[in-house]
Amino acid sequence: MKSLMVVLTAAAILVFVVLVLLSRQPRRTYLLYMLYALPLIDFKITPYQWGSLTLFDGFSYLLLFWRYKDFLSIYKPNRFYFGGFLTLIFLLLLGSLTSSFITNSLITILSVFPVFIYARLLIVECMHDKQFINKMIKGLQFACLFSIAFLVVQMIVGLDFKLYTELNQNVLDSNGIRYPSYFHDSQKYAQFLAMLSFLFLINNKNFKRPQVINILMFLLVVVAMFLTGGRSAFLGLSAGMLFLLLFAGVQYKKYIIVGCLAGGIVIAFFSQSLILFNRKDDFNNSFDFRATIWQEAYGIFKSHPFLGIGIGNYKDYVSRYSQDQYLILENEIVFLDQPENGYLKILTEFGGPGFLVVFILIIGSMVGGLRAYIKKQTDARVLMFIAPVICWLVSFISLYSITDRRNLIVLVCLTTFLIYLSNRSKIINEEQAVKPV
Repeated sequence: MKSLMVVLTAAAILVFVVLVLLSRQPRRTYLLYMLYALPLIDFKITPYQWGSLTLFDGFSYLLLFWRYKDFLSIYKPNRFYFGGFLTLIFLLLLGSLTSSFITNSLITILSVFPVFIYARLLIVECMHDKQFINKMIKGLQFACLFSIAFLVVQMIVGLDFKLYTELNQNVLDSNGIRYPSYFHDSQKYAQFLAMLSFLFLINNKNFKRPQVINILMFLLVVVAMFLTGGRSAFLGLSAGMLFLLLFAGVQYKKYIIVGCLAGGIVIAFFSQSLILFNRKDDFNNSFDFRATIWQEAYGIFKSHPFLGIGIGNYKDYVSRYSQDQYLILENEIVFLDQPENGYLKILTEFGGPGFLVVFILIIGSMVGGLRAYIKKQTDARVLMFIAPVICWLVSFISLYSITDRRNLIVLVCLTTFLIYLSNRSKIINEEQAVKPV
């Protein structure tokens, strides 16, 4: 299996280099390749000691140097986000230099830059081609449907059909299998499905009214999510649907109400057959386990409130200073690399100011998109981008998922779509104003 991963990694690099060299639009090729090769882009190209950089990181740095001119100008409406990026990097550098594991933390910062590289190039490409956002949505939908096809094969032939040598222990449950598809972790896969399900509700012919095919595709993704057993993703999906119920048009509200009633009936009669509602660990035990870890993680934050313990240092810090945070797997003690809570992970490693910057950038894109929609400065697609971000925010409470580059790319795409759609007219006006007469 390891040799297969090496071969797939090498093939992904070779194909990417060839496509970019032959392409007349390398920026577009890079953006789309990340989506159509999504199953592979989380594969590692450097060891843990060198930051565990992935294919996504390597390709992003390559494009940074290749398309450096795309980073030389800043549109005025986006200076808020650029300022946030600089502030975050400055805080992370300070946190790294004051941490107990300076080298590890400085190297881990290398995994932060690709996020902003991808977002920047996506904004630029969308500005050059206003239809490109539709190509990106299709790419994300393809990645989602391909994962479901992968899941179906797993249901037929078993978990020997997988991309990783070993899968996360949460895949196997006493009541059945929590299918991970081409992911390593079924919970992260559940969040992936929950977020992307909303994109299937977009009807490009009429943004205010979904077609039957949109509803059917959405339901298909939700059924697949049920097979993962991901409860946090289900709660996130519910939160996203509640948002649409409040802000979407009348036609969407009708479908949502009918769908919720039908879903409630299905759950009531078939909950014992759905692993999502029939897990061996009950909710209270699961919460008690996490609550203990959360309290200890919050204690770490209180000891380092301003600059944190340094990005990427949680596991090393716990193994030295907070040794109660561990699991016993196959008679081996394994220290936790995150506190079973995305917010606390960022809070402890980034510190309070860094935490605020991260979520101001994410929530700022949502607020900007919703405000533009209310003022009728953009179309209803922004609602289908805000809903999955809300889904992510809710499920992030018990699932630190952005270590998987596939979930991270989905989040980056959604927030970038919101930034683009809420500032599109302002940027176009700015470009026209500087054109020579």
